[in-house]
Amino acid sequence: MPLIEFTERGLYCAPGNFYIDPWQPVNKAVITHAHSDHARGGSQAYLCHRDSLPLLQLRLGPNNYQVVEWNEKVYLNEVTVSLHPAGHIIGSSQVRIEYKGEVWVVSGDYKIEADGLSGIFEPIPCNTFISESTFGLPIYNWKPQQEIYHDIQNWIRSNEVANKTSVLIGYSLAKRNAC
Repeated sequence: MPLIEFTERGLYCAPGNFYIDPWQPVNKAVITHAHSDHARGGSQAYLCHRDSLPLLQLRLGPNNYQVVEWNEKVYLNEVTVSLHPAGHIIGSSQVRIEYKGEVWVVSGDYKIEADGLSGIFEPIPCNTFISESTFGLPIYNWKPQQEIYHDIQNWIRSNEVANKTSVLIGYSLAKRNAC
């Protein structure tokens, strides 16, 4: 039997009796990060990284939150759970699950290039790695961050010279769910 199962509520760890980023309310939710496609309201209890807490409180309101630091071990039934940097947004974490010598890692979104704000992605040795890959298709080939920053700066400077206003648009933190 796999350590993590795909269910109608989301990724479920039966030996630990918890879900990772569940889609529906559950008893225990381990949250990878505060985007709305990973953290949804209605669950009885949430486990998250300390830096995710203020974002989750703004999005989900008061709840039963348990916060941990990266690499801090938590025992859920007989399963050892720890969170490790994913580098996606502030507090974004990979979830390391260990049970009877088997190690699985689940990552919501992650980014391997450090941005100076979100923590530095930490490769975690494991038997099985589960990754969300919204932009994992080969058609997505991103420039290095420094090159993107340089392009934005040049664009803003050229707009200043042309007496134009520069407006940068991005996702709100919570993103809107299509569901």
